[in-house]
Amino acid sequence: MSIRVGTRGSALATTQTGLVARRIEQLTGHPVEIVRIRTEGDVRSGSLASMGGTGVFVTALREALLDGRCDVAVHSLKDLPTGAAEGLTLVTPERENPRDVLCARNGWTLETLPRGARVGTGSPRRAAQLLAVRPDLDVLDIRGNVDTRLARALGPDADLDAVVLAYAGLSRLGRLDAVSEVIDVRVMAPAPGQGALGVEVRTADLSPLSSFDLLPDGGTRQPLDLAEVVAGLDHLPTRLAVLAERALLARLEAGCAAPVGAHAVVEDDQLRLSAVVARLDGGQVLTHSARVALPAVVGGHSAGGAGAPRTAGADDASDALARALGVEVADALLAGGAAELAPLRATGPGGGSLPVAEASALWAPGTAPTDAADELTVGGTDAPVNPEQH
Repeated sequence: MSIRVGTRGSALATTQTGLVARRIEQLTGHPVEIVRIRTEGDVRSGSLASMGGTGVFVTALREALLDGRCDVAVHSLKDLPTGAAEGLTLVTPERENPRDVLCARNGWTLETLPRGARVGTGSPRRAAQLLAVRPDLDVLDIRGNVDTRLARALGPDADLDAVVLAYAGLSRLGRLDAVSEVIDVRVMAPAPGQGALGVEVRTADLSPLSSFDLLPDGGTRQPLDLAEVVAGLDHLPTRLAVLAERALLARLEAGCAAPVGAHAVVEDDQLRLSAVVARLDGGQVLTHSARVALPAVVGGHSAGGAGAPRTAGADDASDALARALGVEVADALLAGGAAELAPLRATGPGGGSLPVAEASALWAPGTAPTDAADELTVGGTDAPVNPEQH
């Protein structure tokens, strides 16, 4: 029996899916068939915001999974809505580098780009953070696949001086030679979930004896047992990091048009989350960071390790800590005036006590966070804002 893995048809999507497919073959010993699904985002033009957000890349894949046209669906995690999908289970393999990169003519960096340089990006988050550090740049909205975007800055008919893309996509496509600078996360915080893949399966296929698939002739067949796939693909540090980032995004109720960045990492049995909310023109940037201690052993292995089976008790506790950390940082940003800077639907902290290990720090973009700081600072091109104004 082959396992059908659904994907979008772009070069990047099929490359990413190929990585997952090979791992599934190793875990199960079953052959894998790649099934290309055309999504609304692949056929419509215009900005993502005008199409309703990154969810346009997801709906068709999920429908194909639920109606049995594929057994596994592979997404870029940053495209997935933060809410859970009924009947589906999500797992996150090990994350690629989540940073953004500059691909510029003449090997230029953010610091050396000439004044007034034309820089392309389809992301309000990237545009706002670019303008926060280089307000003189002419930042233009662009769309297209990776090759199309690179050609606009590096091709023979280039009309831009640079484009900003994700390190992860270029790495998976073998195009890191186009990178002129890997941008520090303190200068440009990545999108929540950037660099990670989201792999979804039908929840029923994790308990194959509990249900059966109906066949066209009215018969039944026992579903695939994909529990081993989920356990083998799960990467604990990635899971905790993206849980925190996506919990922050959900609490802020921020769509793809909101300039929100987040970066979480597991280090020394602690999960640290730093986040940014910017004004669309980069005039003000609000940042906040916090950390939480994790159990020394999670799921049978160190919080910094990977590959061991999940253990419900310890892993559920760590997942809850990660989500609480995301909510804590989001509430601190909202209390600092984030909803006044960016188009967020959330308007204030949710209240209540959260199990966060220590008071968090607010810091300016391009400045390393310090554990001692507990001061609200608004960076960007405008003057700092007194916290009492919020």
